[in-house]
Amino acid sequence: MIPSLQKQGNKQLNALRKDIEELFWEGVRSATPEYLSPEFWNNHPDLCEVFKNPLKKNYVFALGKAAYSMALSFQKFFPVEAGFILTKYDHLPKEIQRKGQMDVWKCREAAHPIPDKNSELFAREVLDEILQLDEDHQLIVLLSGGGSSLFEIPEKGYLLKDLIELNENLLKKGLSIQEINSERKKYSAVKAGKLLNKLKAQLKVYTFAISDVLGDDPNVIASGPSYPGSEYYVMGNLTSSLRAMEKKAKSIGYEVNTISDSWDFSSEITAKKFVDELLDGDTNPKKQAILLGGELVCPVDGTGLGGRNQETALRVAILTEGYHTDREWLFLSCGTDGTDGPTDAAGGIVGPGITQKMKEKGWDPKKELLNSNSYPILKDMEALLFTGATGTNVNDLLILLLAERNS
Repeated sequence: MIPSLQKQGNKQLNALRKDIEELFWEGVRSATPEYLSPEFWNNHPDLCEVFKNPLKKNYVFALGKAAYSMALSFQKFFPVEAGFILTKYDHLPKEIQRKGQMDVWKCREAAHPIPDKNSELFAREVLDEILQLDEDHQLIVLLSGGGSSLFEIPEKGYLLKDLIELNENLLKKGLSIQEINSERKKYSAVKAGKLLNKLKAQLKVYTFAISDVLGDDPNVIASGPSYPGSEYYVMGNLTSSLRAMEKKAKSIGYEVNTISDSWDFSSEITAKKFVDELLDGDTNPKKQAILLGGELVCPVDGTGLGGRNQETALRVAILTEGYHTDREWLFLSCGTDGTDGPTDAAGGIVGPGITQKMKEKGWDPKKELLNSNSYPILKDMEALLFTGATGTNVNDLLILLLAERNS
């Protein structure tokens, strides 16, 4: 009996792993410019006429982790006279990275989440270009998460090193993105609409954003370089991703419970919430999918390597140590941009018995947690999800799946 039960368990776990990754990718796909653009432009025919106007030249500035895919998507619908893509390192194809040019586009990469010298160098380069635009042009700004650190010019009286130190300190405190960007604006010459103040008054500016900010506040997305002052539109956000995931989960037989699409609590509180959901869900014998979307908060207490999603996964693993059930379950916490914190992982996936395996390999999970060192331990357990740059960014997606209980 034991071997057959073990085999059944592995089969269930493999099925859950397949399903949980499919659901995550459905959330990512539904937030990509390729998915969002056709419906958006179909619903805005007036804007289509504006950007197809032969008397105006379209200059496009694409900024953020989704800048490359947003730029290509815009160009599929409208003519682009010239454009500038500024995105995170390794978010451009290798050949374009090397050339720094793609057709009419200048393509640049800088650092995230802490600005570096390229953040300022390329900010000044694109600023020089858009300062030349006049009434014959229209400026289209394509914004996505990550723009705050990628595009930076210090305010008078400050140096880049001051802003680097500021960002490092803010990120370690585990503050919300609203709190972080509020501080960033004070020391920046291009955030909070200051970019627009430098442009010629007769230049018309349009901004289109894929939001990584809960509530889609344009003051916060990429720290609002073109807000207020431009016509501003949000093309996609976390809510639309969760709706797509719900539909997908139901189509493959899961009962679905979406906890929130605007979760902004700590990794500690989040892990406890999902463990409670696991305990409650275990009373229902049917297949279940518990979904959550938001931006987790995670103070850095040690010198280790990890991210807010990986830490949440490690916390769930620790909290479920010693918990036994006659069905399989899996928990995933991942960033939709494909990078969790300063790592190359999107997030973590954990299931039953993983802490025992950690200890068998010489790890002390609680010790690693105290050192903010979730990445190495989860990597050793093959409990990380690696996606590479996804081409979008709408915060974090968390999924708990429970397999059907066998009678």
